Amino acid sequence: MRTASADLLAVRTVTVDGSDVWLRVTDSPVDLEIRWCRDGRVAGSPVLFPAGDRSRRLLGANFPAGTTFRLDVVGESGQDWSGVVDWNV
Repeated sequence: MRTASADLLAVRTVTVDGSDVWLRVTDSPVDLEIRWCRDGRVAGSPVLFPAGDRSRRLLGANFPAGTTFRLDVVGESGQDWSGVVDWNV
């Protein structure tokens, strides 16, 4: 499993076939909607992360090895937020 907490909007690469992508928002003063994107285009459906809720949520499933993805905030969050993204799981 790969985990990252810095630069949550960076591009990442899946290396294990059938991998899932998870996110746990650890700090946000506002509700966030996060989705995954691939090849510069929106691909995933938005997942709601209510302010103060630190549950780990599935963003996408069953990615083939070699898939590159990044996370995207739907709309403008206008706030600093942090979290932990897991992939290759």
